[in-house]
Amino acid sequence: MATAGTMAIRRLPLTVQAAYSDLLARLQHDSLLALGGTPVLRERGGRKYWYTVQRFADHSVEKYIGPDSDEVRERIESAQRISEDLKQRDRQRSRLTRMCVEGGLRRADAQTGKLLLALSKAGIFRLRGVLVGTHAFRCYPALFGVELPEAIAVTEDVDIAAFHSVSVALDDHLDPALADALEQVGPFIARPSLHQRSTAWTDRESGIAVELLTPSEGPDSDEPVELPALDAYAQPLRFLDYLIHHPVQAAVLYRSGVLVNVPQPARYAIHKLIVATRRRDGEGTKASKDIEQAAALIGVLSEDRPDELEEAYVEARERGPSWRDHVGRGVRRLPVSARQALMKSITS
Repeated sequence: MATAGTMAIRRLPLTVQAAYSDLLARLQHDSLLALGGTPVLRERGGRKYWYTVQRFADHSVEKYIGPDSDEVRERIESAQRISEDLKQRDRQRSRLTRMCVEGGLRRADAQTGKLLLALSKAGIFRLRGVLVGTHAFRCYPALFGVELPEAIAVTEDVDIAAFHSVSVALDDHLDPALADALEQVGPFIARPSLHQRSTAWTDRESGIAVELLTPSEGPDSDEPVELPALDAYAQPLRFLDYLIHHPVQAAVLYRSGVLVNVPQPARYAIHKLIVATRRRDGEGTKASKDIEQAAALIGVLSEDRPDELEEAYVEARERGPSWRDHVGRGVRRLPVSARQALMKSITS
């Protein structure tokens, strides 16, 4: 139940929440099973990472799984206990996807779903790419088990962000290459760039666009940055390192589900407050959408995860005067109910 000063939260049926949780868990396990090989722990650059190793007659192939953590170890151990056929598990995931959609969750449109599936199969999310923007926002209702306003979830672009340092350290790459993965979906062409290194591609038929982003490493840096693991260049943006720090996994509802990485919801909400204040003249509609998305998430977070909301808010403000200024101006643009909910979370 919502408290005074907050918007009413409409919860999804428990059966739908259970179906989504089952779908997400199966996607996490099946993504490991699909890699094949034997899990091994490698140390690179002073850090430990899990890979699968497949040995052939004259060579071996290593594919990145994830950083060494309790969560990744648990997924590896669970996947090793599974003996079901992958095709059978795919059918089971399709059934769970249908249950989620029938229960009120949004299915990805065909073009977006096809694109995210192709990128996922190529390994872009396994290699630490993070889905950002409105397509990430669309994943949050299922993660929270609530309904969020659909009117503010309208866009065509697919934005994926990754850290340059992580991309360098992984010692793995997309398979197939990004251009080949996009070609499976439609006639994508590179967008013209002042730097002659494209960071975005557009489907000539559908108009859907894919853009690669990376945290800016300097105050005035706008030169595209190479992401070796993705064999492509990305556009650097300020404040992005905060957004994609320690992302979470989610399931996009398309066919038998697509496993993606998305920002922590609380970081997404605070980041939207910052972005809204940095929009250029003529981008009023986008700025309004930023605030609406932030408000919707703050309303849920203040009820379900107030500690995460407080942590994200405090961290952003502690990053310096410029951050405090942007966050403060964004907060002042929130509807009264969302502003009260945020203040309650950080003072309780």
